[in-house]
Amino acid sequence: MKIFTKLLSISTLIANMLCSSFLMAAEEESNNTENIRDGAYFDIGIGPKYYSDPFIFNVDKDAVRNDYSSGVAYFINGRYQKNGFFIEFPQGTSKQSGTILSLGYNFLNTEHWSYDLRLAQNHRDLKHKLPKSNFMIKRVTHAKLGLRILGDYGKTHLKLIAAGSTGAKGLYTSGWLSQNYQYNNWNFYSTVGIEYRNEDVVNYFYGISEDEFPDINEIDGLSYYQGKSGFEYTGQVGFDYPMTKHWVFEGFARTTLLPSGITDSPLVDGNSISEAALLVKYVF
Repeated sequence: MKIFTKLLSISTLIANMLCSSFLMAAEEESNNTENIRDGAYFDIGIGPKYYSDPFIFNVDKDAVRNDYSSGVAYFINGRYQKNGFFIEFPQGTSKQSGTILSLGYNFLNTEHWSYDLRLAQNHRDLKHKLPKSNFMIKRVTHAKLGLRILGDYGKTHLKLIAAGSTGAKGLYTSGWLSQNYQYNNWNFYSTVGIEYRNEDVVNYFYGISEDEFPDINEIDGLSYYQGKSGFEYTGQVGFDYPMTKHWVFEGFARTTLLPSGITDSPLVDGNSISEAALLVKYVF
């Protein structure tokens, strides 16, 4: 009952924030027909990266892959918008949630708020290779439609997302708050975020059902598991320093705390995901 009450209160808070910001935007909307967010941005960087997750049988840990391995990694971040329609590839250092590629329409902008209808992925892909049977459990996220609201008050930035997610009745919501700090030519920032995924999403990626894997207990010694909905909490700090007009030195460190619905799974041993990197990037 306490968990349900907490979930209900947080969900109600997010819903109220979404409604309040939309009403504020409706009051502030101007007669300007040009979309102020139309334009393009693209950067690419490379540098040493550290990555650690608690997913025991994740085959991508040891693979030559940018997302889930340590070593020298590349970072790409791009966005293009025309007449409100946009495409985003948010693989830079400030990446939030598991989004790989998103498409959408920016339908409303005001002095402080921006509203997008967006088709995006909201979870990282996972591939589990079991130890004895060598059976591969593939969990691939699929793009779902949702609403994204961006708030901008000087050096303070807010992001709210409500969307469907992979699973029979998948639901994903999140809220992110970022703050920038300037010191000479150095820009420092801090970000905190909370993400919610319901039981369908948790069990799609981390559950083990007897119907799908009838022999997993006897062969691999793994117990069947069905988890509950939960919240992920993320904290990130970072910096960037423009060396020239196009070259930027950048770094970040990020940690995500996973909910018990995920960490209790026999596919998981630990409760956090950590990532850090230093890189030099070129801004086009």
